[in-house]
Amino acid sequence: VFNVAGIIRLKSPLMIRAPYITIAGQTAPGDGVCVAGESVWIDTHDVIIRHMRFRRGETNVGRRDDAIGGNPIGNIMIDHVSASWGLDENMSIYRHMYDDGTGKPQMEKLPTVNITIQNSIFSEALDTWNHSFGSTLGGENCSFIRNLWANNTGRNPSIGWYGIFNFANNVVFNWMHRSIDGGDYRAMYNIVNNYFKPGPVTDLEHSISHRILKPESGRSKLGYLTFGRAYVSGNIVEGNDRVTNDNWDGGVQVEDMPNTGKYRDEIKWDKPLPMPEMTILDAKSAYKFVLENAGATLPKRDPVDERIVRVVRTGKIEYAPDAQPIVPQFKHRRLPPDSYKLGIISEPSQVGGYPAYAGKPHKDTDMDGMPDDWELKYADLGLNPNDPKDALLDCNGDGYTNIEKYINGIDPTKQVDWSNTLNNHDTLAESRNCCSN
Repeated sequence: VFNVAGIIRLKSPLMIRAPYITIAGQTAPGDGVCVAGESVWIDTHDVIIRHMRFRRGETNVGRRDDAIGGNPIGNIMIDHVSASWGLDENMSIYRHMYDDGTGKPQMEKLPTVNITIQNSIFSEALDTWNHSFGSTLGGENCSFIRNLWANNTGRNPSIGWYGIFNFANNVVFNWMHRSIDGGDYRAMYNIVNNYFKPGPVTDLEHSISHRILKPESGRSKLGYLTFGRAYVSGNIVEGNDRVTNDNWDGGVQVEDMPNTGKYRDEIKWDKPLPMPEMTILDAKSAYKFVLENAGATLPKRDPVDERIVRVVRTGKIEYAPDAQPIVPQFKHRRLPPDSYKLGIISEPSQVGGYPAYAGKPHKDTDMDGMPDDWELKYADLGLNPNDPKDALLDCNGDGYTNIEKYINGIDPTKQVDWSNTLNNHDTLAESRNCCSN
């Protein structure tokens, strides 16, 4: 938990190596916190991250890396995160690399397992090396729900592994040469009820402007060409009624081949592939929901996300009045030095840089992570602002410790059977101001 607000400036990557970790950005006071300067790496399993901002902002191309990524094993929940200004992708979670002990020169790889990334914003990866990329995602049993990708040239997102890729109710805005792509012949895609909105950098005269999915097979190494299976339905491509009415009429583009009818017919699946239980909105409702709710919204949305959401709504790029083109031009860039006018930036200053994050610490006498006023509110249930041990107790027997109730906005006066999936909902979003002053 946090009891300060502000920017956490990293001088080297922050590696999360211990498992069973919860990072609760919503507990910060005032304007909340933002991690800047270097990457955050998840190199373990069983990690929950909520309402955090990871805005790397480093422009040295010798240190091209994500805003948040790493070498995760599995059981990862990313919820209401805002990741931007990365130098590779803004977020990448899809595989675990390890040394199998046999002395091989190359590391072995396994897919990351049990991944949920939801209600998050991935925006404005820095285009210093023709690499303004949103995300590489994937793994076994992975779901990506109600997220926003905005102002990244490519990988919106890229699918980095085989298995079932569940992608529902997301919004993608202002891509240049890549929307959703990747996978191999073992990949299975559920691309359902998403909203694609071309922006100023999207070439409307090119097929990329209405591409929903580009299945690939480059990593297959089979000696012949084959692809996975895809259920693609209910997606909207703004400004393209043909593809919106039938997602397979130009929305699914197999690699870069001009005539892909045979392969497209093999790929097409008429019903959803196995997917976890989730509430799926229609694409228009998802667009509205994402713009209203995605990103680190607690304790409050910051000016960066407010601007990004406003730009997505209007389609009009906003940049700093004193924004300057990059000088000298970085090697390998395809876009002009003033591409920030199209929404593709090369440094944070072009869009105003980091905002200030201020906040007054909560009073927490026993320093157990739960503010005094919250403990006093439920004193009749046994909570005591002078007893640090009560953080790990369960005042109402619902299975969650008291500090978990606090950070997740759970009302301890109510008895809820959380093992019933019908009772599982975003209590934190509903309470909104549960943790902030």
